[in-house]
Amino acid sequence: MIRLLSLFTGIGAFEKALKMLNIPYELVGFSEIDKFAVKSYCAIHNVDENKNLGDVKNIKTENLKEVDFMTWGFPCQDISIAGNLKGIEEGKTRSGLYFEGYKILKDVMPKVSIIENVKNLTSKRFREKFVKILKDIEDAGYNNYWRVLNAKDYGVPQNRERVFVISIRKDIDKCSFNFPNKQFLKIRLKDLLEDNVDEKYYLSEKAIGRLIRHSNKIITKKENPNVSSCLVAGYFKMGARDEQYIKDDSVKRITGIFDSENKTHQAGSIYDEKGLAPTLTSASG
Repeated sequence: MIRLLSLFTGIGAFEKALKMLNIPYELVGFSEIDKFAVKSYCAIHNVDENKNLGDVKNIKTENLKEVDFMTWGFPCQDISIAGNLKGIEEGKTRSGLYFEGYKILKDVMPKVSIIENVKNLTSKRFREKFVKILKDIEDAGYNNYWRVLNAKDYGVPQNRERVFVISIRKDIDKCSFNFPNKQFLKIRLKDLLEDNVDEKYYLSEKAIGRLIRHSNKIITKKENPNVSSCLVAGYFKMGARDEQYIKDDSVKRITGIFDSENKTHQAGSIYDEKGLAPTLTSASG
C-alpha cells in the first residue's frame, strides 16, 4: 500500500483523486494550518485530526518513515495573476513556502513527488524561478516530468489550467512516465446546475447594483457556455470577474445616433427592447 505524505493539504484533492482511481493508500500525515480546511479534510477523508502535522515549517522529518508519495501544492497567492505577484521568496512570501516543502522532500526522499500550482508559474515572469525549482528537485535525485493541464480536458466542465510536476526518484525511474491523453468532455456545466437553489445563494440587490454599475451588462458572452470559467474563492467579493455569474438577460446595444466609424458614444445609444436597459445617466439622452 502507498504511504502518503500530504503537504499544503487543503481539503485533500490528491487524496480524492487516489480514491476515485481505486488506489489504496496509508496516510503518514497531512500538513494544514487553516482550521476550517482541517475540519473539512478530516470529515471528507475520515481522518483523525491527530494526523495533522501542523505548520509545514515545524515538521520533524525524522518522524516520517518510508514515504512513497509526497504531494505538495505550495501556496500560489504570490504567483497567481489573481494575487499580488510578489513571487517565490524564502521567508518573505506565502509562495516562498516552496522552500519548506523542498527541505522535507530532501529529508524524506519519497519515491514520487507531485507539485500542482497555477499556470502562471511557467510564464515569462516566473520562468527563471520555475526552472530553478526543476533543477532543485533534479539535484535532490529526481527526474521531472511537467505539463500544464486543463480540467476541461479531463472530464470536468471548468476551464482550469494548472501546472503539474511529477518527480520520480532516479533510482527507481524507468523513464516511461507519460501524462494521460485528453478525454472527450461528456458532461456540461448545465448538467451540474441545480434546478432549485436556496435564495441565500442569490446575489443581493446591492451586489447586483454594483455588478451593473461596473460592467453595464447582466450577461457576459462566453466562448464556451458549456464550460465554467476557472472557479476561485473570491467570487463573493464581486470584483471585475462579472463573467463568473449566471444571468438571465442582457443589455443589447444596437447602435448610437452619435457613433462614428471608429468610435461609439454612450450618449444617444439605442438598445434592443428585448434586452435590459443600461444604467441610466444624465449622458444617456
